[in-house]
Amino acid sequence: MKKASTFLSLRAGLTIAALAGALIAVPGGASATGDRLDRDGDGLRNRFERLRSETNPTDADSDNDGIRDGAENPDRDGLKNKVEQRLGLDPRDADSDNDSERDGDEDEDEDGVSNATEVRSHLDPLDADSDDDDVEDGDDDEDCDGLTNEAEDEADTDLEDADTDDDGTDDADEDSDDDGVSNGDEDDEGTDPGDADTDDDGEDDGEED
Repeated sequence: MKKASTFLSLRAGLTIAALAGALIAVPGGASATGDRLDRDGDGLRNRFERLRSETNPTDADSDNDGIRDGAENPDRDGLKNKVEQRLGLDPRDADSDNDSERDGDEDEDEDGVSNATEVRSHLDPLDADSDDDDVEDGDDDEDCDGLTNEAEDEADTDLEDADTDDDGTDDADEDSDDDGVSNGDEDDEGTDPGDADTDDDGEDDGEED
């Protein structure tokens, strides 16, 4: 009799556990982590979708344009919704902090490389040293073309491609701002390879003494 009672208790416990599991189950493709529930599995938390991105937390592609809500960029600031969520930015405001600089052009980790460029180059915009090599991302040279990542960001060249425009000349040997000084030399001299007159004195960098 005692064995039967124990068996019934165990069976009841297992049944309750199974029911509880079913109640908290998340639809296919979705994920849940406490308050950070992502019901539709689009990379955005339900609360973020309701209050920030104003998308449907039960529909991974709210506007039915073939792009998941997490990959959308409604404010056209260079950052997808999923990235803005991670950085604590407003996905519907291109300049979340109203400092006259787009969120994508900001540098959250102050490593010399903009948020958008870091994301595009598979670096972490919240970690100044993404690969933990004791060299900040801005001072690294991802594509080994002789230009630091910071200089490439300024010159608007690809951090992961030594010859961005495929013209047979490495980015370091190009002159992106047409000031008569190569990008590599500007990087070495501390001038901006994306600005012909870095110090705004009315004289091109190549004409400076």
